[in-house]
Amino acid sequence: MIVYNVARAWFTMKADAEAHRKSLGRPPTATATIRIDSREELAALLNGLMGLGEIEVMQANTVVAGPALVPTEVVERAQITNTPPDCVPAFLVREWERRNKREQKDNDE
Repeated sequence: MIVYNVARAWFTMKADAEAHRKSLGRPPTATATIRIDSREELAALLNGLMGLGEIEVMQANTVVAGPALVPTEVVERAQITNTPPDCVPAFLVREWERRNKREQKDNDE
């Protein structure tokens, strides 16, 4: 299976990925091609995207190394963080921070 990644968006067709890349004004290197040939590689991709790194799989007696199969920039773009990106409007960020502080306070009590 082959999939394409451009700026945290996933595509099944290269033409669609390239059109998206061009619409964003990104260079050709912004398109990452990821080829998955086995279940182990799929697990490695998913582990890499989740930031789990290297996981030992006892049943198959193999080691699945996520980041080795996925370009580093793809893993970095796919990371889930608690920091909103710059494209999120400031009023939404402030509301989100207030809500998180309120929930944190409720959980501490």
